[in-house]
Parts: sequence; structure tokens; C-alpha cells
Amino acid sequence: MNIDMPDQSLVMVERIRDAHILVVDDMDLMRQIIGVCLKRAGFENLAFAGDGDEALRYLKENEADLVILDLNMPRMSGYEVCRRLRAESKTASLPILVQSAAETAEERVEVFNVGATDFVSKPINQPELLARVCMHLENRFLIRDLSDYHRHMQAELVMAREMQESLLPQKDRIRGITKQTGVEIEAVYQASIGLGGDLWGMWMLDDSRIALFTLDISGHGVGAALNTFRVHATINRYRDLREDPAAFLTALNSDLKDSFPLGHYGTMFAGVLNCGDGTLRFAGAGAPRPFVVRGSSQIERLDSSGMPVGISSRPGYENKSVVLSPGDSLFLYSDVLIETRTVKHDMLGEDGLADMVVEADADVPREKLVDAVLGKFFIRYPGAPTDDLTAVGLHYRGKGPKAQAAPRDEK
Repeated sequence: MNIDMPDQSLVMVERIRDAHILVVDDMDLMRQIIGVCLKRAGFENLAFAGDGDEALRYLKENEADLVILDLNMPRMSGYEVCRRLRAESKTASLPILVQSAAETAEERVEVFNVGATDFVSKPINQPELLARVCMHLENRFLIRDLSDYHRHMQAELVMAREMQESLLPQKDRIRGITKQTGVEIEAVYQASIGLGGDLWGMWMLDDSRIALFTLDISGHGVGAALNTFRVHATINRYRDLREDPAAFLTALNSDLKDSFPLGHYGTMFAGVLNCGDGTLRFAGAGAPRPFVVRGSSQIERLDSSGMPVGISSRPGYENKSVVLSPGDSLFLYSDVLIETRTVKHDMLGEDGLADMVVEADADVPREKLVDAVLGKFFIRYPGAPTDDLTAVGLHYRGKGPKAQAAPRDEK
């Protein structure tokens, strides 16, 4: 008899035929009967054990793809063998095909309670035995393939996440900007499912001006991450426009409208902070409204309205400006902070986030504002964010790298 699996590929048939099977039975005659049945079907990699102890010793030193196990054996029953195999990580998922002459409902319940995969009755019905052996071997190989694929994909996602995080401003670069300008910078980035669609960046335009942007691509996951790579590559082509936020967004939008898949877009905020006089020149493309946190914990909301990039050929971006005084901070954030809902469906909203910023500002020094706000946010909304999260804080200290913050109450 040969393995007959008409619906399966030849590769799977060969894998099943090459499987390693351990037959465990205290009766030599039963071991011979099962062995002949398997060999006639094309199985060659067979091993035999006369009791439970011998079976456990074999499996400790050898691999098996399936065990055919008698329940009623001296010294160690098949029940105990099942328990011990399931207790070991190496054999926790090993298919165990139990055989027994008894077929009471209680025995069947106990068989599955101790971890058996399936049950065949004695005397052995050869077609039934072979059908069950082939079925469980196929399942084992399919699950193994799926696990291998999952591990491979996880490794690929880790690599992609590392690549994506490398697009963000690195700590050395941030420290360099702080040293040059006196502006303290906080930044937190967290992708919702390993890869995300958020991005932010900053550059020194000259000795006293910082250009910066935040970006939130529609959706999340692999598709959104691919679009962030696309945007990052496009941004690098418009270095000369970074000092003009509206022109920068206009040029970027022109490229992305043609390259983004239909229905995809990005919300953005772009700005230039003059560290000499505190002027922030900015333009918005539908991003959440940034906050200017004044030295007295007053919140001013900036107008970041505008057409998201990648939608319209005539977006009409405009530059606006605001002046930061020494001790003021710019707080930029992605929409997950205002759109996440609790199990009761309440949403923080922009007003709630502003209140949270004020509360956090009363608790910690200003240069720790972002961490304090996120700490309060995750207390109220525990668990992983439902979307990608970005929060950036720029704490303006006045002109020059040695500028000091305006006096504030001790916290």
C-alpha cells in the first residue's frame, strides 16, 4: 500500500513518507502489525519502544514527527507518557495518536485531557490508522511551515522597523542641535503594529534656524511604512525649500500626488524656528493643531489646517507665524492622542489633551513635558495605541546656546 493523497502536492507526500514515527506498545505482536502496516504504506523511518520509559528515553535523544501510543502498558501508562510529553517544550506539540481496546466516553475524555491528539481503537483498522497518521503528519508540517514563515516575517519586520527608525533624527543629532541653539528637544515615536506611518524630522538651516516637520500617513502597518520611505526620499529632494514651509509642502505635495496609491495621503506640519528672536514660521497640511505652551502654562493652538499632501494639485498652503518667548514650548503630536477611545467610547479630544498638557506642565520641569503628558495619557488609555504615536517638544530658551529659561515656579 502506498500513501494516497490525491489533493496534496508531491512535495508534501514525500515529506509525509519521510516522517519519523515512534510506535509505543508493550506487545511485540502489536508493534509488528503497526510496523508492517506503515512500511507497506511507504513509511521507512520507524522506531519502536516496548514501554513508556523506553519511549521517553528515545524522544529525549531523537526527533519524531508522530507517536503511536498504547494506553494500557505496565510500569508507565500511555496517560502518563502523554502528560510528560506535553510538559516538555521539545514535545509539547508532537502529534500523539493513542490506541486502545476500550472506547468508553470517560476514557476518551481522559485521553484528550492528558494531551493526546487523536484516538484509534484496537484491533487496528489499517486504512483508518493510515488516514489518521497522514492527516496529523500533514497538519504538523503545515503548522511547522506556518511557524517558520511567521519567524521569517518577524525577522523581516524587525529589519524594516530598524530601517524606519533610522529615518528619525538620532540622539546625537538632537544633542548637537540643542548644543548649538539652546533649544531642548523631546521626541517619542511608537508604531502601533511594528511598522507605522508616522515620521518627523529636523535640520539646522544655519547657525540659528531649525527646520522641522511632522508627518502622519493614512493607515498604518506595512503599507503606511512604505509610504513614509517614499516621503522621506522625496523630502531630500527639496532641501532648498525647507526655509519656506508653504513652498516645501507645495513641492512635496506635487510629487506625492502622482506617486501615492489612490486614496492614500499624509497630514503634515512644517515649520522654521528662529532661535534668535523666537519666531516660528509654519504651514499646515491637515495635521493636528500644535500647542505653544507659554511660560505660565497657557496654551495657544496653532492653525495647521490645509489640504493633506497627496490629494490635490492645488493645495494652497500658506505661511503663518507666531513668536515664542524664552520659556515657551512647541508641542507637536499625532492624532492618536486625541482620537483614542476607552471601552466606554469616550475620546480625549483636543481640549482634553490641552488640559492634560497643562496638568503635566504643573508637575514636571518643562524639558520633561512630553514624557509627563504621555504618562498621563497611558494611565487614562492603557495598552498599545490604536495608531502610530509621535510626540515632539521643542523648549525655547532664548537667544544662543547658553540661554536660560525664564524663571518658573519650582515643581
